[in-house]
Amino acid sequence: MWFYYVLYFLLVTAFYFAVRYDRQKEIFIACLALLCVISGFRPSTCCLDYLNYVDYYKDVDKIGLLQIEPTFFLIANIARSLFDTSIAVFVIYSVLGVFSKGYAFIKLSEFYLLSLIIYSATFFILHEMTQIRVGVASSILLLAVPVIYEKKWFIFFCLILLGTLFHYSFLIFSFFYFLNPNRIRPVFYICLLVFGYLIFLLGINAASLMEYVPIDFISEKFKVYNSLLENGQDDKINVFNPLVIFRLSFLMLLLWKWEYLYERNKYAIILIKIYAFSNFFFVFLYSLPVLAFRTRELLGIVEIILLPFFVYLIKEKHIAFIAILVVGLTMMSIEMWYNGLILGYF
Repeated sequence: MWFYYVLYFLLVTAFYFAVRYDRQKEIFIACLALLCVISGFRPSTCCLDYLNYVDYYKDVDKIGLLQIEPTFFLIANIARSLFDTSIAVFVIYSVLGVFSKGYAFIKLSEFYLLSLIIYSATFFILHEMTQIRVGVASSILLLAVPVIYEKKWFIFFCLILLGTLFHYSFLIFSFFYFLNPNRIRPVFYICLLVFGYLIFLLGINAASLMEYVPIDFISEKFKVYNSLLENGQDDKINVFNPLVIFRLSFLMLLLWKWEYLYERNKYAIILIKIYAFSNFFFVFLYSLPVLAFRTRELLGIVEIILLPFFVYLIKEKHIAFIAILVVGLTMMSIEMWYNGLILGYF
């Protein structure tokens, strides 16, 4: 696991030199390219899903749209026609996921270098190194935030369609177009979280109701999730683990300071609302852990933009920087050592 720690501290060092010598954009692009190479040419032994994607690539003519999204067929056939190797699939997904996220970081925040560091420790490992289809979909989600703010419905519709073609779970983001980008009611989101925990404490399997949705694709997906749970192939989630508690505490801080943050970043309200729903769905869908994690991991991508907001909230800037870096390092360690998300790179 040493490789990921070396990478993290390398990016922290790059951040220092970027700020010191006023070369933020150049170093930012170089770091994106480095991450792209690392994820695109990773060894097959370092992540859990690698061999599954190789199998998909080999059997691309035999699998159906219920199993994999349309864009995978396109990318796999491009890789087969131009390069005749499954490695090209990972390279293409890596380029799309990493550079589109990098562009989104610049669009959404002045602290894009800090977002890059947090990304390398969290969602880079989760998405670009593991769940490559969700990786591109989550990039599209970030790119959709300015579109929601400006209420450009046609562009948003196109992004929803594109995101869904990369991962079906992106459909859940359709409803976020109706978020008010200028005001937030903290009481509503606090009550929403309380409701989620009440569902959990009362043992209500709210997610199982989705099996009765009169849309074959959705109902079949939920039946598969439930069968995995019943067969013991899916574990119960802990909605009170330290990382969940940290995220809820951080959300409460954001809700408390929303007006102050909105004055400094016009996208703050939309980002906070999406973050609130990511935490809510994680608890509400506790009875289907796969779906709970997938939803939280997709919507929770906004965390990369929100964590650097500590710079706004803490007067002593050097303490804010240290706090952000420590949080990133801690999250990365939890994902690697406790959750077992990834194996050694070499």
